[in-house]
Amino acid sequence: MGSFTSFAVFLYSAIALIVPSGFSVGAILLSLGSFTLVNKRIRSTLSREDRLLIAVLVIYFVVTVAMHLFHHESLKEYDLPLRFLLAAMALLLLRAYPPSPASFWSGLILGGIGSGLFAGWQYFSHNLRATGYTNAIQYGDISFIIGILCLTGLTWALQQRAVRIWLPLLIVGGVMGLLGSLFTGSRGSWVGLPACLLILCVYYSRSIQPRYVWGGLAALIAAIVLVFTVLPSSDYRARVTLAFSEAMTYMHKKDADTSIGTRMEMWRTGAMAAAESPWLGMGKAGFVAWESKQIEAGKVNPLMSGNNHVYNEWLDALVKRGIPGLLVLLALYFVPLRLFIAHLKSASEQARPYAVGGILLIVNFIGFGFSQVFMAHNSGVMSLGFTMVILWGLLRGQEEAN
Repeated sequence: MGSFTSFAVFLYSAIALIVPSGFSVGAILLSLGSFTLVNKRIRSTLSREDRLLIAVLVIYFVVTVAMHLFHHESLKEYDLPLRFLLAAMALLLLRAYPPSPASFWSGLILGGIGSGLFAGWQYFSHNLRATGYTNAIQYGDISFIIGILCLTGLTWALQQRAVRIWLPLLIVGGVMGLLGSLFTGSRGSWVGLPACLLILCVYYSRSIQPRYVWGGLAALIAAIVLVFTVLPSSDYRARVTLAFSEAMTYMHKKDADTSIGTRMEMWRTGAMAAAESPWLGMGKAGFVAWESKQIEAGKVNPLMSGNNHVYNEWLDALVKRGIPGLLVLLALYFVPLRLFIAHLKSASEQARPYAVGGILLIVNFIGFGFSQVFMAHNSGVMSLGFTMVILWGLLRGQEEAN
């Protein structure tokens, strides 16, 4: 089964963005593989932290489903929280049969290169923002995560005999993943970049001479600036400049007929809805109905008609599922984050790349959530839930192997 989990983990990242619903293939294999554990006793192999992480995933599922039932949501709304239950099942398999590190890193390398090439082809051949098989924001965010995770593997590469092969491949995978995000023009993907670079520099300074760390950081920033400069002015640079202009226009004229203006109007609308029903929320359908009444009353811009989320992860959870929904979302972020931070301090050199990878994953999801309800999409739910358990499974597997 170790070969099976390694293959599933490899596929999870390798084809995530270049095949329709590619991120689901490896995840489904891991979930299905967990059924082989029916007759296997694994409770004794689970640590208190393993159980805590599984509990967070299961509680998120249970609370979200309970709130959906309370608000009489349609059946399709139950699909997304179910993915976290499947991720908990996958974690059981990953703890029983840890995948090989090489399968994880090679999958990320191919995923990053594939993402960059595919997005570049869409961008230059069609002169449009790259969207892949999803949408520009989801593609850009996931590609960014793949790129950043590739860069966490450099210390792992330095420990390998084939360091001259792994090190450049991981760098190429990281750069191509970031380029794939850049080609989408998705501005929210880059919110967490300063925090990511700071975390990586602090992490690498422990095992690599500081001059190489800061030199590499300078080279990466220079490469991003160069690409940013040479891209056609009609795309990324213009979109960043436009974001500031649209924000100022909304604050002065309440113009919601722009990308940023829409978000700011929906943030205001979400705050109104949350203040009206903070304890149990309104549910998705209930929020849409309430929004329509506010539009009729002239309290919300008519352009918001039909919008079923508020462009902010935390506020959206509060609006639809109330305080219970917000609390389990916070737990989903901060309990795993605390676990990864704790292990970064105590883990062996072989295990640390997975701890820092987990930290970066969650930091990025928190950043994405400021301007996008990432968890309202299948790709977003899968990317958080399954990437988290894969990193945790590798972290614990390496700790036990050393």
